[in-house]
Amino acid sequence: MKKYLIPLSVAALLSAVQPLMAQQPHAGCGTPHPKQVLQFAATENLSANPYVVQIFVHILRNDDGTNAAMDDATLRTNLDRMAAFYRPHNICFTFVGRDFIDNTEWNTNYVTADIGDLHAVNPHSDAIDIYVHANGFEGSGGNAYDIPSSKCSVAATASFNFEHEVGHCLGLLHTFETFMGAECPDGSGCGSDGDFVCDTPADFAGSQNMSSGCTYTGSQTINCNGSDQAYNPPTNNIMSYWAGCYAQFSAGQGTRMRNTIDATGFLQDRLTPDDRIITNTTLTGEIAVGAQNSIQIGNIAAAGDVAMNGNAHGMFNAGQFIQLVPGTGITPTGANSVLLTINRMCDGLFLTSEFPTADRNRINQDGITALQVSPNPFISNLQVQISLVNPGPATLMLFDLTGKLVQETSIQVNANDHTEQLELPHLDPGIYFLRLRHASGSASARLVKL
Repeated sequence: MKKYLIPLSVAALLSAVQPLMAQQPHAGCGTPHPKQVLQFAATENLSANPYVVQIFVHILRNDDGTNAAMDDATLRTNLDRMAAFYRPHNICFTFVGRDFIDNTEWNTNYVTADIGDLHAVNPHSDAIDIYVHANGFEGSGGNAYDIPSSKCSVAATASFNFEHEVGHCLGLLHTFETFMGAECPDGSGCGSDGDFVCDTPADFAGSQNMSSGCTYTGSQTINCNGSDQAYNPPTNNIMSYWAGCYAQFSAGQGTRMRNTIDATGFLQDRLTPDDRIITNTTLTGEIAVGAQNSIQIGNIAAAGDVAMNGNAHGMFNAGQFIQLVPGTGITPTGANSVLLTINRMCDGLFLTSEFPTADRNRINQDGITALQVSPNPFISNLQVQISLVNPGPATLMLFDLTGKLVQETSIQVNANDHTEQLELPHLDPGIYFLRLRHASGSASARLVKL
């Protein structure tokens, strides 16, 4: 089980609120044209479950540890704002830590020639690394280095670029992209030109004019399909350069990001695991752990006890339940603490230590202990084995990949171990999700119908 070490001062991230973003000029984006543009069919299948991406933040400082590029409260404000833009598109984030990198040159005068050295410092194979620099570099306010990417840099002076650069990491191009050809304002070729997204109006480099507010007042035209066509570029789109007007990603951009995650192995590697088991270890220092469904802590299958004591300061966040089994010992001292939160990922924000009361749910130590299906893949019939600490009524819900409810069955679980038979010969071949709902929690399983 990998442990994420973060400074205690990260707790300061947890009390800031989102301000309205002030209108400000865009410092430009250093992200290059993609090496290869991913194209997707309009009928691409997408998971009904949230895409929960892990992020790790590196704050640059000077050689002597001074001049930190961003303080904790500002970082929290930026991450909260970024999360709010992505949440409507079923993309969420687990914050799995932050560190400091002390290098004056990289902090105040970073150039792309330093990429290799910078990215060799504490990289993460299971999280997108975000580097925050004190100043802009090479005339830009951010850089994702490629599209898609597992890392990006943001200049603190252009901190609204968090959402912009992470958009590049997840496969989005600028709305004014011309690498494969300019997009026509009439929408023709929108799936193969411009930003490859058909619900973002055609844009052109330099369309932004912050003195006009958030209204385009230009008269730029382009000759497309034998006629001159006038632009009406999107001034509120995060992948434009109208930074002070940022308000949204389009639905098509959300689809493109989810498709990119589905098609990109290194982004798949950076998704928050469904479940985590922590056993046979002593946890010290600063630990941050997230799971989409469950976290189990303790002596699992007689593997060994888990101790958290002394200077341990832990944050554990799961989407459904956290289970502490015998063999768990939590005895922090002084100002240290262990926080267990049920965040349900997309309903809340990040892995933090001060969620509003509305985001706190009961830690479930008495609920669903197992949900197993067999055979899987299956042809027509399915056996569902359910283990509950407290038997009672429950519901089995079957969803297809689009999130459509296909079948719902009410059941009565009268014993700790219960087996339910489902006859599903009518289902089309494909991937489905079975969800069990019970008074004390829920659990889900991925099914493949042959």
